[in-house]
Amino acid sequence: MITLLLLFAFQVTNPAEMACIGSIQETKVPEDVYVAGVEGEGMVTLATAGQIVYLNGSGVSALKIGTVQRVVRLEGRVRHPLTRAGLGSYYKDIGTVQIEAVAQEGATARVLLSCEGMLKGDLVVPIKPKPVVEFSGSTSNLLTPIPPGLTGFILLARDDARELAAGHFCFIQLGKRDGVKPGDQFIVFRPYPAFEPKDMVVGATVADSTYSPMRNGFYRYKLDSILSRRTLPPKILGDIVIVEVGEGISTGKIINSLSEMAPGDLVVKK
Repeated sequence: MITLLLLFAFQVTNPAEMACIGSIQETKVPEDVYVAGVEGEGMVTLATAGQIVYLNGSGVSALKIGTVQRVVRLEGRVRHPLTRAGLGSYYKDIGTVQIEAVAQEGATARVLLSCEGMLKGDLVVPIKPKPVVEFSGSTSNLLTPIPPGLTGFILLARDDARELAAGHFCFIQLGKRDGVKPGDQFIVFRPYPAFEPKDMVVGATVADSTYSPMRNGFYRYKLDSILSRRTLPPKILGDIVIVEVGEGISTGKIINSLSEMAPGDLVVKK
C-alpha cells in the first residue's frame, strides 16, 4: 500500500463541524444561564434553527442583545478506563443562539444553528472562536513504523460512537500540558493479541496422512513455546489530526482509516 502524499494543505474541518464537535472539560462550565422553555411550549419539547428559546438563570441579566451564545448539554463524567480516575465531563455542542431580548427574570433568544434539538436544561455559555485547522502532511499505511514519542489513547468518540472511521471526531487523553497543539498528527495503532495455541488447529494435518505429522506431540509443544514469545509490529489503523486542544484532553478528526478504530486504541504523535 502506498502512503498518500498530500501536496497541498486542506481544511480538516469546516466551521459547521467545529460548532458541533463537543468537548471534555476538566472543570464544569457555568450553569448560571439555561434553556427554560421553547417556542410552542406545551406542544413541542425541543427547538431547532429559527425557533425561539426562553432563558433563565442568575446570569441572564448580564446577557447583551445581539450577542451569540453557545448551547451545550452535560452528558456525563468521563473516567480513565484503567484507573477509573475522573478526567472531566463530556459536553455535547447543541448549537448557537442569538439574544433578542433581556429582562431581569429571563431572556429570549433565537436559534441560529442546531446540531440537534435544544432541550430544557441545556446550558448557555459564551461562545469561543474555534479556528479551522489545515493539514498538509502524509497519511499512514500498513507498513508505517511507530515512531518513538508522545503516546496516548482514544478516550471517547463524539456521541459515544464505538466504531470509528474517517470523518469521525474523537477525544484523546493528551493536551496542552503534554505539548499537543492544533494540527498535530497522531498515528492510531493497536497491538496484536497474544499467541493463541488454538490457532494451530487450523490447517492441521489429517490423521490418515501418509507421513508422520510434525505439528503434534513434542514438536507442537515446541512450536507453541516459540510462538508464545513472538514479537509483532502493531496494527496501523489510521491517522487523527488535532482540531482543538484542552489542558489534558484534545479533540481530533480521523482523516485516514485503514481499519475500524475504537475507544481504547493507542495513538502516537507523528
